[in-house]
Amino acid sequence: MVASAAVQQAGEDLFKGVTLLSSATLGRFSLFDQLVLKRRATRIQESLTIALGLTPAEVLTLYYEPRCSLRPVQMTPSAVWRTWFFLGGRGTGKTHAGASAVIEEARADPNAVMLIVGPTDSEIRKNQLEGSSGILTLSPPWFRPVHKRSKRMLVWPNGAIAHYVPAQAGPDKFRGYNVSFVWADEIVAWKKHPEDVYDQCRTKCARIITPRMERLGLPARVVITTTPAPTPLFRQILKDKDRLFLAQSTTFDNAANLDPSFIRQALALANSTDGRREYGGELFFPMDATLYKRVNWDASRVESVEAIPARDGEPLFDKVVVSVDPATGERKGADLHGIVVEGIREEVDGLLHTYVLQDLSLQEPEPTAWAKVAVDAVHRWKHLAPPRKTFVFAETNTGGSMVKSTIRGVDGKVKVKGMRAMNSKAERAAPVTAQCEAGLVHMVGKHHKLEKQLSEFTGQDGGHGRDDRADAFAWPIYLYVCPKRQNAGAAGRTGEPQAHAEGDDEDDA
Repeated sequence: MVASAAVQQAGEDLFKGVTLLSSATLGRFSLFDQLVLKRRATRIQESLTIALGLTPAEVLTLYYEPRCSLRPVQMTPSAVWRTWFFLGGRGTGKTHAGASAVIEEARADPNAVMLIVGPTDSEIRKNQLEGSSGILTLSPPWFRPVHKRSKRMLVWPNGAIAHYVPAQAGPDKFRGYNVSFVWADEIVAWKKHPEDVYDQCRTKCARIITPRMERLGLPARVVITTTPAPTPLFRQILKDKDRLFLAQSTTFDNAANLDPSFIRQALALANSTDGRREYGGELFFPMDATLYKRVNWDASRVESVEAIPARDGEPLFDKVVVSVDPATGERKGADLHGIVVEGIREEVDGLLHTYVLQDLSLQEPEPTAWAKVAVDAVHRWKHLAPPRKTFVFAETNTGGSMVKSTIRGVDGKVKVKGMRAMNSKAERAAPVTAQCEAGLVHMVGKHHKLEKQLSEFTGQDGGHGRDDRADAFAWPIYLYVCPKRQNAGAAGRTGEPQAHAEGDDEDDA
């Protein structure tokens, strides 16, 4: 029976008949955690060897064996399984779980031939192999594999091997691999034909049965470790219920090992739509595609700039961003130039808050018109931020360097930053909606046209309404608020936006 707190059907039967594993049913603490808690409870101050009655060899084993530090939900099922689908919030320990599963399989089966798949080649090496929870890091010294970089292969002392291939390479690169075990990590970040890549891994590559597997009645198996998202690939995985086990864990299950500021941010966003996925590890498929539908702007609205509490001896904001989403084309009747002014500052709760000061979006074929409006906004609001912390940000996909030169043609002293978007509007908006739902984004006064467009925004081609105002609104929050706290403390993750910075000063980019 699948618990409604972990997954939602949204009118579908995708989760029917799926076995759910969670901390609520299996327990929260690893073996090592239990021993430490036992020691704390008895207030014994001696070393582990004396306090727990362990021999030096046992202490060494406890330290090095990956499974000793796994929480029950991070362990592969004891029953015979074909697919273990581990959905976890950020910092949950998904990589630790996947790497440990590979190490255990290699140790148990010298004939094992495995396949390790991640979003890109660099992410496989950085996270799945060499990261703080990677295979090479977690492997005990007496059972550490040799990393043959040129062949993209790991070879264990007993003969077990693992190849690694990035999903970015596309489905054709997986042809010819015959394996008994697959670890697919962060499938939410697979960008190039993800359904076809997974199909190759699941049905084409995973087909070897070793003598041990035949003796124990084990099928070729696939471990999936990922943060969830309502994409076609997730639907595809859930439709194949043959010995499918779904494990779910939250960021807070692993709070003891994460940065307190990261946990504080996660707690603030935990009940938002995106936060439930990013931190709660929940997988659900919302029927309504509009991204800001759950935001109650009135709950966080500020009547005026004067109503924002002053800060003793400091400017009102840490930075003020005049965000511009230039329209495509200069003909009459073209899309609006989105121009939104936002102030950002850290509040007493230790979290970054955003204040929407103005919506100056306009429709004007003259290319310098929007630049004049943006420059005027910089001069109007710069007194509310430290020197050089009020600037224009412009997406440079449309116009490239011409965007920045147009602004500088109006006023060469105005600070300008640009970035070329490498992901979709919806991907940028998702973490922003979490900030909005949590009440960390405040409309200063009422911005009727902006709020209306946000209420219709889907981020998809052909969606409700245009996205000029909405995209200009999202960029500063995505760049300067979300990455600051999003992944701090999560092993092996950086939290940097997937875009190429073209800013003048690195501290702001």
